Amino acid sequence: MGKKEDIQRMNEEIAARFSKIEDDVSSAETIAGLFEVLLDGIEKEFAVPFVWLTLIDHVNAAPLIKAVNASDILKNRLCVVSQELFEKIMPEGLKPVLANKDLPPFYKLLPSSRKYFVKSLAVVPFALDGQTIGSWNNGDAVADRYTADMDTALLASLARRISLQLTRLTAGNNAVSKNNQNNEQPGGLHG
Repeated sequence: MGKKEDIQRMNEEIAARFSKIEDDVSSAETIAGLFEVLLDGIEKEFAVPFVWLTLIDHVNAAPLIKAVNASDILKNRLCVVSQELFEKIMPEGLKPVLANKDLPPFYKLLPSSRKYFVKSLAVVPFALDGQTIGSWNNGDAVADRYTADMDTALLASLARRISLQLTRLTAGNNAVSKNNQNNEQPGGLHG
């Protein structure tokens, strides 16, 4: 097999691993479950040593932050930052950023309870109802694991799937909450 065929085969394998994670994310039934399968999938499928979440401190992110903090698997892998800080670090909206130079600004996205020896990283923003709400982050001690010139199409595709599923899950949670509130209201319909 030639070099071109080897590269094509490797790219197909990488795409298949991303597809598996996308399927797992799409079948998640809870917010915590979504993030648990995401982080676990990235770690196992790609042997990424450091994977964590950053969420924006915003009223829309409150259910996500609550769900992550309630998960024993996730609670120490979360950093909550202001919207201004996130936008300063990630000025291009939902476009993933790969970096292995000038990393200090990105360190503000690291969870305070964990120390990672990161020399390269991928920051992959996701949205809730079309609004950027946070990112999942991959870090590595190997400086050339993530470089600015690498293709981010598969990362962006997975982020879109995460965004869609988060929107679906939170819409379902909001409907359940409203239904519970209506059932608790005095003067409601009684049978």
